[in-house]
Amino acid sequence: MEKKQFRPFQISCGLREGYDISSRVHTGADAGMIIQNWLEKRTKAGKKVAVGTLLEGHFIYPLIEGENISSRYEPAFHYKGMVREDASDVEAEEMLFDLAKELAQKLKQKRVHVELCSKYFLLENN
Repeated sequence: MEKKQFRPFQISCGLREGYDISSRVHTGADAGMIIQNWLEKRTKAGKKVAVGTLLEGHFIYPLIEGENISSRYEPAFHYKGMVREDASDVEAEEMLFDLAKELAQKLKQKRVHVELCSKYFLLENN
């Protein structure tokens, strides 16, 4: 058995556009198609890619309106996998940020969460 460096990644993103409960909600299949198109585009360009598993779930968060506190959830997904050993740390960050930007743009998200090993990054669009 060959031992290899362990560099897990995860990208987490909501599927509702913005924060309004009546906003459009994308599906996990929509996110999967965006990731597949990104994989194909980068592979054709000879760039490194992040291969992983797409898991559907929910973001759960508190909602504070004045003195009223409640909670809300929204559909979300997590794309997780391992960064290949032939990618440097710089290349790994670049490819994950590139995918995060693509997801934020296509799914109209204000925030995309990116984890790489023990590092955490938050891509925010205003």
